[in-house]
Amino acid sequence: MIFLVLVLSYLIGSISGSFILGKLFLHKDVRNYGSGNAGTTNAMRVFGKKIGSLTFIIDMLKGILVVLLLKKFFPEYLFLGVLFCILGHDFPFYMKFKGGKGVATSLGSFIFINIKLTFIPGMIMLITLLSTKIMSLSSILFLSALLVSYIGFGSYSIYEKIIIAIVCLLGIVRHKSNIKRLIEGKELKLGGKNEK
Repeated sequence: MIFLVLVLSYLIGSISGSFILGKLFLHKDVRNYGSGNAGTTNAMRVFGKKIGSLTFIIDMLKGILVVLLLKKFFPEYLFLGVLFCILGHDFPFYMKFKGGKGVATSLGSFIFINIKLTFIPGMIMLITLLSTKIMSLSSILFLSALLVSYIGFGSYSIYEKIIIAIVCLLGIVRHKSNIKRLIEGKELKLGGKNEK
């Protein structure tokens, strides 16, 4: 049964909003433009606000869907399913394992796991984005705060906390090139020209 849960979670996670919308409406592969990342920020930068916003919604919804399904049918595999959903988003098999960074999917997932523990990290993300216009910084701070919130204040088992830590740290590591640009002062704001 666990195999079915992991495969289903991965497949749902692998539904790439930016890739599907780009191909469907513009006949373009988002990975061939901008940063080459199949996530919200790059979709917004190279395809515009409408497709970027729809990408964010789709990527959030698949995280929400996995959580709702697992809470109802397989609650014991909830966090493991979320991890595999995010792995599907980050490494979709039909896109040669070149996907996004999992932030929107993580946000959707954790809001529906525990909205109280996700509220402050979510607000940190929103406030940072509004004040700096830098999505990568907002995402990194969100994932860091999410890690602290769930590990420090969540009543979860060691096993569950380890999976939560993997999810958050994976998201941060996926931003390694952004972190380098942030340190160098070269990271672009939303609305800036394509990053390379």
